[in-house]
Amino acid sequence: MTKGAPSSGSAGALAWLGTMAKRVADWIGVALFLSAFMGFLVQVFYRYVLNAPLLWTQEFVMISFIWAVFWSAAFTVPIRKHVSFDVVYDIVSPETRRVFSVISMVAVIAAFALLVPYTWDYLTFMARRKSAVLRIPMDLVYGCYLLFIAGFAIQGFWRLIQLFGPSWRDQI
Repeated sequence: MTKGAPSSGSAGALAWLGTMAKRVADWIGVALFLSAFMGFLVQVFYRYVLNAPLLWTQEFVMISFIWAVFWSAAFTVPIRKHVSFDVVYDIVSPETRRVFSVISMVAVIAAFALLVPYTWDYLTFMARRKSAVLRIPMDLVYGCYLLFIAGFAIQGFWRLIQLFGPSWRDQI
């Protein structure tokens, strides 16, 4: 057995697979942010040191940053860590928090499910356009939003399942 491999049984294998998927998602997020930052450094260097601004760096940084934000929101930041309005949530009992969480997760899943066809329609419309400098099809530039919708909805569904489980208090 290799180091870090699943211990035994399907539960162990599933936990290991989840851990590995989370690590890969985290590293992709790091790579996306790092590419945006490196593009920014190249842009600053050429503009202010060499006095010869590059056109492609601004577009590259923008696209990398868009992907980094949506990727991280969908796959690296746990749903409970996202910004929320919790003034009332903090003063009610755990059982009421559970009800609030269930309602909010159902609302998120439903809203995001409704967004999928409209997002797909918009992305297919944008496929005809290309970015100004790098000539990247705009459906690829903004395709990360569809990944965000799917990833966030899956997180919401998983949290909803856990809210009905025996350790639901860990989810509130």
